[in-house]
Amino acid sequence: MYNDILKRKEKIIITAIDLLDEAGILGLTTKEIAKRQKITEPAIYRQFDSKKDIVISIIDRYAEYDAGIQSTILDNEMGSKQGILYFTSTYAEYYQNYPEITTVAFSFDVFRYDKELNEKMCRIVNGRYSLLLELVAKGIEGGEISSQFDSVTITDAIFSTIWSITFLWKINQYNFELKERMINVIENILRYE
Repeated sequence: MYNDILKRKEKIIITAIDLLDEAGILGLTTKEIAKRQKITEPAIYRQFDSKKDIVISIIDRYAEYDAGIQSTILDNEMGSKQGILYFTSTYAEYYQNYPEITTVAFSFDVFRYDKELNEKMCRIVNGRYSLLLELVAKGIEGGEISSQFDSVTITDAIFSTIWSITFLWKINQYNFELKERMINVIENILRYE
């Protein structure tokens, strides 16, 4: 029974992400989720208190690997360049394997009108940025990354590259190898002397 409840909740979240990707926030309705899951709307409300709770679960899914990525980098005492490339590679693989999840990042404007959702997205985005900034700063300090530019400028270049290449990949119907392209650009940024 407990596994069935978890499976149902998980299926609802996956369907909600698919709907968000296909139809936007307005198309993300409990009625449509129920229809796709072949369940009743009350069955959804046994798992979630509201549509907002479903959206919170979507955002949580978007950030599901953040702590693990950070732990892997720190626990393995990766060098700055290695950590940045691991960060980039892991997110690129996640997005490539689950392209619908990228809709969460590009729906940020929708979330900003709700204080709780906005704060949650800001924590996620700022957390990812802070990790990169820390890696870049350590890399500059240790001589692993060129000190020609300050850590914020380099982090901005890396962060915006990841963001913009993912956006291009999404709007062009995933017509290129995301990971390969991202890694290529990030390696070139890090190679700058």
